[in-house]
Amino acid sequence: MKQKKFIQDCKTVSKFIQYYCDHEHIEEKNDGFIELIYRSEDLNMQIHYNLCDECKDTLHYSYKRLQECPYEEKTSCRKCSEPCYDRPKWKLLAKIMRYSGLRLGFIKVKKMFTRSL
Repeated sequence: MKQKKFIQDCKTVSKFIQYYCDHEHIEEKNDGFIELIYRSEDLNMQIHYNLCDECKDTLHYSYKRLQECPYEEKTSCRKCSEPCYDRPKWKLLAKIMRYSGLRLGFIKVKKMFTRSL
């Protein structure tokens, strides 16, 4: 995977997990960040989060999987012939992506619609 794609995927998964956690989990959350490192190179970027423990673990797990992706031209994980996610984690992340994707997409459409009125 190329560096730009790695950064984009890290930001996307973080945004989706943050949205899911903000709307589905009410327990105490903790601030933190992930230092983006790609192929042993520090990118001097951080992804900040405020997540419950379960979602924080999911974010860190996803980040590790993205770091270890062996493909130069990365497809979506759903279409990958050799998925690197454990099945239970894959199902959880699919649930999070579906939940957040639908709602974040709806928010964009709603904003576009209200601007045109």
